[in-house]
Amino acid sequence: MSQPIILYDIPGKGPVKAFSGNVFKARYTLAYKGLAFKSVWIESQDIEERMKAIGAKPTGRKPDGSDFYTVPVIQDPSTGAIVSDSSAIAEYLDETYPSTPTVFPRGSKALISVFDSAFMQSMGPMVPLIVVKNYTKILPTNEEYFRKSVEMRVGSKLEDISPEGPKREQHWKNAKDFLGVVDAWYSKSEGKWIMGDTFSYADIIVGAVMRCFNGLFEGEEWEEMSSWHGGRWGRLLEEVNKYSILA
Repeated sequence: MSQPIILYDIPGKGPVKAFSGNVFKARYTLAYKGLAFKSVWIESQDIEERMKAIGAKPTGRKPDGSDFYTVPVIQDPSTGAIVSDSSAIAEYLDETYPSTPTVFPRGSKALISVFDSAFMQSMGPMVPLIVVKNYTKILPTNEEYFRKSVEMRVGSKLEDISPEGPKREQHWKNAKDFLGVVDAWYSKSEGKWIMGDTFSYADIIVGAVMRCFNGLFEGEEWEEMSSWHGGRWGRLLEEVNKYSILA
């Protein structure tokens, strides 16, 4: 591969700009496969215009029925391909670069797709907490757009989504309950990964969310979360972080 793959991402505060769980999925996939890539940073309010300009496909619909654009998106100079959505990116990279380590072992795509859906659905009750934490990580230039977008979707003020007190405590409990469900899945695998001793895109999904949580829940909050369920989440993040995901 003569030129690095371009990965479009949203910048956050601090020396490490990456903070999006969905984009971390693409980062871990690229890193695990040993493919060279570089980050191109786009603030949320500019994603739609930029993605349309490069010819990326939308990943959903807005409430009014118009196209909705998100990151991650990759642009592969070696093939000319532009691919939207983290799972589609993983499948493209496996198919296009078969000599690199696979993230979809033979016959696993359907089951990993079901795992992805179940994982995201189980995470739903803690999303309010994630949204509020995300707001603390975005750049000041992105705050107004983020606030308007969130408040339009949920129909309430950002400050009312997960305020300190009983509501926040419930969302924190939801987080532990969610990870308890995932812990039960891992406990049945008879190995350290979902497919036993075989690393796959299912583990990238979990690892990416853990990397996101590691950035969102700092200090004592992350220490507590990483210790849940026998310390599984701290160990899992340590394992997946063996792959260099920042470029």
